[in-house]
Amino acid sequence: MAEIHFVPQVAPTDFERLYRLQGDPFFTTLADYEAWHRGMSLLRIFWASGGERLRLVGVKEGGRLVAAARLLRVPFYERKAWGSKEEARGEIQDLALLRPDQRVLALMMRGAEEAFQEFGLAAFGVSAWNPKHWPVLEEIGLKPYKRSIVLGWEVARRLPKEGNPAVVVRTASRDQRALLRRIQQSSWGFFIPPDFDHHKVLVAWLDDEPVGSAYLNRNTGNLDFGVHVVRERWRQRIGTAILEAARQWCLSWGMPRMTVVRVWRALTRINPHDRQAWCFYRACGGHLLREVRGFRRKMRPRAVVVPDLPDCRGLGS
Repeated sequence: MAEIHFVPQVAPTDFERLYRLQGDPFFTTLADYEAWHRGMSLLRIFWASGGERLRLVGVKEGGRLVAAARLLRVPFYERKAWGSKEEARGEIQDLALLRPDQRVLALMMRGAEEAFQEFGLAAFGVSAWNPKHWPVLEEIGLKPYKRSIVLGWEVARRLPKEGNPAVVVRTASRDQRALLRRIQQSSWGFFIPPDFDHHKVLVAWLDDEPVGSAYLNRNTGNLDFGVHVVRERWRQRIGTAILEAARQWCLSWGMPRMTVVRVWRALTRINPHDRQAWCFYRACGGHLLREVRGFRRKMRPRAVVVPDLPDCRGLGS
């Protein structure tokens, strides 16, 4: 059996070479990929929360790099749920494995944990989007705690469904925050304000009433926090009209792809709101690009069964 050892510093070119084998649709170069991550950090979710890259680390077997990952310091938004008072935690992202090997991954986790301790980070999580890595992470003692999906559209392709022709989508101004609040609270139950420096804020109007909204990220082409329609106007193809308007903006900016991210409300069951959103985006042509699962060590680990993504048959869009 070839000798394996942890590599505390991996060269960016070596990381890129191994990571490209994972088939990540978002990756071209490490610099571009990390710029995309910075743009997605407006979401403030477990795998897109900003922070700084501390190191690129890896594992070598017989002198060959067989595993690599990015180690980050990130804001600790989940600290109450994790029972911590720290303001920052460690995060392992973008695992690149030549093969899903339990021995290699266990060594990677031990080395990463020691590295985080050097930076004063006691808690850490792992965000993994490759389904082949999930069971191996569980085998070495980590358990899933969060789930997220990323859907995408090729901007050059028209949506498979037509939006409501009576809907007019306009760009919102900074003095329309109260209007945006009313839409989002009706759709979602709470309000996250836009960042007008980074968002093209879209508002759908029907019969001279504001009925829907979306925040299109100028840097990433992502519909940050999703598409929202006031409840009394659901199933009137307003959301589809907003998606089409966002696609046109992405097309004018020369972006190849438009995306939307949904963080699942529950891990071990399918929440009906998540199912409805998933089926709406799928019916409008959205393709699953990633399912990201967050893993961490738990004091009292228990078996966790994460259900498959929903079947949309029988649910209208």
